[in-house]
Amino acid sequence: MKRLFIILAGVLACVVLPAQGLTQEEVRADVRRAADWFRGYDYRDAATAPAAPAGFKPFNISTYARHGARLYSKESLYDQMHKLMTRADAAGQLTPLGRELLERSEAVYHKVRGRAYDLTAYGQEQHKMVADRIWKAWKPVFRGRRTIDARSTQTNRTILSMAAALDEYRMLDRKLNIRFDASAADMGVLNPTSKYNPRAEERDWSKAFEADTARWNPAFNMLWKENLDPERFFGRFFTDPAVVLPVFKDYINAARMFYFYLCFSETLGPEESLMYLMDPDDAWKMWECENFRMYSCCGNTPLYHGRNWALEEALVRDFLKYWDEDIAGGDVAARLRFGHDYKISGALVLLGAMDWSWCADDPHKVKEGYDFGHMPMASTLLFALYRGSGGEVLVRCSLDEVPQHFPIACYRDARGRDWPDFYRWSDFRSWCESRLALADRILETT
Repeated sequence: MKRLFIILAGVLACVVLPAQGLTQEEVRADVRRAADWFRGYDYRDAATAPAAPAGFKPFNISTYARHGARLYSKESLYDQMHKLMTRADAAGQLTPLGRELLERSEAVYHKVRGRAYDLTAYGQEQHKMVADRIWKAWKPVFRGRRTIDARSTQTNRTILSMAAALDEYRMLDRKLNIRFDASAADMGVLNPTSKYNPRAEERDWSKAFEADTARWNPAFNMLWKENLDPERFFGRFFTDPAVVLPVFKDYINAARMFYFYLCFSETLGPEESLMYLMDPDDAWKMWECENFRMYSCCGNTPLYHGRNWALEEALVRDFLKYWDEDIAGGDVAARLRFGHDYKISGALVLLGAMDWSWCADDPHKVKEGYDFGHMPMASTLLFALYRGSGGEVLVRCSLDEVPQHFPIACYRDARGRDWPDFYRWSDFRSWCESRLALADRILETT
């Protein structure tokens, strides 16, 4: 019976959905697209409130945001790149492009040393901008209620992201009552794939999903072997590609570190970006490999029978708990949560969001329907509650101001007009409960 349930859950989850992957043509048009995950969302329009059905007004928002732009997670990368580039320069092994990389890298080396995983100044500005846009788009919410309740995971980058956002809210309205916390008591909710979640086992912790022993690793390494041409890639920077081997253990490791190094330059701000040094075709192939890895960690992969995203039930239940409270009354205008990218992807898969439920068992097909660039730095998942003149409540969900859709009947007004972005609260809550029941069964049987 256990095996049958797992198979059926996988079949139901692996439905055909509209593609939202990144194409090679898009990267050829703008090579920085291969670094979308490391950048901030590109807001092109002014912050405005979405049109709502007649008679409905927003009264509460609830968010989960990824921390802002941060540096690479290992200090060694910056030291290794410094060592490699300066050694190659001393040996006369740099091409003109390699020398340009050296000069640009050395100019910021002092800024990044000792700051692995740290939020950058650009990352703080991102969350100030997000707060400003939320304030401008949702002013009616803050006029009706005066309290902001904010919580963060206990990492430096998320706490500083929260601080930057709350500082902006305080500047916008000194009369706001702002509460904030970063406690271990909330870690199991804000980071469910961690040791703080009683339903998570050691095999479920984020580090386990990222380890060399992870189930996706063999396919990941094979994809890199297929996509990487060391002579082509490293030959653009060095007269002898083998110069990278004394610093990095092999060509694949070296290529991954180069890709991360160039992509993470985005986190210092657009003016510091080194992505223009990458060949677009190389960048897209490297994106494909790392996109598969991220999909395998927090997407709707069949590898874990749903367990990787089912753990986000703790976060979804937190949303439900406070939605019930805020619908009933109170003074809370906004509940802000600050955490990590995995949670956004996992929660949207759990909720059955239509652009996130892509399932592919072939590593080569993952790129067609999944793009980890849809969770950029400071990415913000936002739910808005609306109340009608008759007391009926609607809910709307967006990710970086882009509406998210669910397989639920949308709201239809008295004139027969459908509102695709809006759902009756009763329908949405029932859908959440059904998805949470599925998550419970997955966690009990896998």
